[in-house]
Amino acid sequence: MLLVADDVVKDPNEGEAAESKSADAKAEADARPSDEVDPAEMAEEDLAYEPGDAAEDEAPGASEPDPRDAQIEELTQQLLRTRADFDNFRRRTRQEREELVQFATKKLLADLLPVLDNFDRAIQALEGVNEPQMKQGIEMVHRQLIQVMHQYGVTEMDAVGAPFDPAQHEAVMQEQVEGQEPGRVIEVLQKGYLLHGRVLRPAMVKVSV
Repeated sequence: MLLVADDVVKDPNEGEAAESKSADAKAEADARPSDEVDPAEMAEEDLAYEPGDAAEDEAPGASEPDPRDAQIEELTQQLLRTRADFDNFRRRTRQEREELVQFATKKLLADLLPVLDNFDRAIQALEGVNEPQMKQGIEMVHRQLIQVMHQYGVTEMDAVGAPFDPAQHEAVMQEQVEGQEPGRVIEVLQKGYLLHGRVLRPAMVKVSV
């Protein structure tokens, strides 16, 4: 009659050998530096590497320049030109506005010049007349009118002795004067006036020849 044992008795030496091998493997893994590469893994990577991979990795760096860079440069230049044009337009507009304010009354002031001329003639006519109060009143109104003209930028030309300038002078007479340089204004027949440095009315003058 055969009897079957419920449990197989294992050799105690076999368990101790297995545990010893596992402990040695773990100790070897722990002793290996963290940055050390396993030779088996390196061999597998070398087998998986293909020469074409390096060319593919370097391909982007060796490609042609990005066309977007040229487009960005072009747009930048356009922006700079547009900004310069706008600055010029703004400066020109401001100058035109200032000139408009300065010369808005040009026609009115030019129409007042004959009135100023009549006051000058009236004062000259009263030189030999014994009417001091009348003369004083006319001179006072004359000074007040000149003051108002000055407030609006009207100034009288200083023409006598100056070289003849066709832009500012209107020669109506010529005269030869001994010792006088030709082309000089020797007499003003009608006063000339400037408005903010520009000719409001040219002076009528006599010029030496």
